[in-house]
Amino acid sequence: MKRSEQKELKEFVKKQLKNMREGSTTANVASYSTPKAFVGNEKADEPTSFDVEDDQYAYSIKAPKERKNSIKLHEVSYKSFKMDETKTSVQKVNQNILEVAKRLGEVARMLNHSIKLKTEHKLPKAHWKRTNEALVKIHQRISELTERANKLYNLNEATAQSIKQKLVDYFNKAGVQIRPQDVEYNQTGTDQYEFDVMVLGEPQAIDYTKGMLIYQGYDKEQPLGNLDQEAEVVANLMKILS
Repeated sequence: MKRSEQKELKEFVKKQLKNMREGSTTANVASYSTPKAFVGNEKADEPTSFDVEDDQYAYSIKAPKERKNSIKLHEVSYKSFKMDETKTSVQKVNQNILEVAKRLGEVARMLNHSIKLKTEHKLPKAHWKRTNEALVKIHQRISELTERANKLYNLNEATAQSIKQKLVDYFNKAGVQIRPQDVEYNQTGTDQYEFDVMVLGEPQAIDYTKGMLIYQGYDKEQPLGNLDQEAEVVANLMKILS
């Protein structure tokens, strides 16, 4: 946004706020001429607002409560989330977690875009003051999110259960029918697990280390591939178990 447009926006909003405080309407206030100046994202996870006192930023993601000259455009309360009768509590919690995962993926993509653009254009390391503050908050929020996620469910347990379910699916697609109760596991280190899969009464040992699966045969190890590469893992299982 050009500086002239920023100035025009600030003057317009200040007039609106003044009229609101005096109890008048906006009928006598000239309209703001810059198109889409007040467009907000209703699906944002935080309120969207315009900060009319900041010369450097005419637009901010969240309206600080202590800043009286910020206008909130959207906010979802816990009460609305709790009282929603269209879903059960279990559905609400699980769908919320899935939505958080989706949003975090979008955040990661945004950061990757910034990193790539900064690298390509060889931008200096220095940031605007507000940007530096935002980066500090990002690190703080990541730590807070990790703590809150652990309150919902133990992260190591969640990881192991996710791997276990994928192994069940992969074995079944490889033509070997097993159930979740046929799989046991132990954690051996950070992001490292040992799985024992019972196939026809015989345990099949599979190690997981940072995304990679390795089949532990009686005489040698055989890589199965990356856990997220389904086709590769299934094909290797079929070769080993045939």
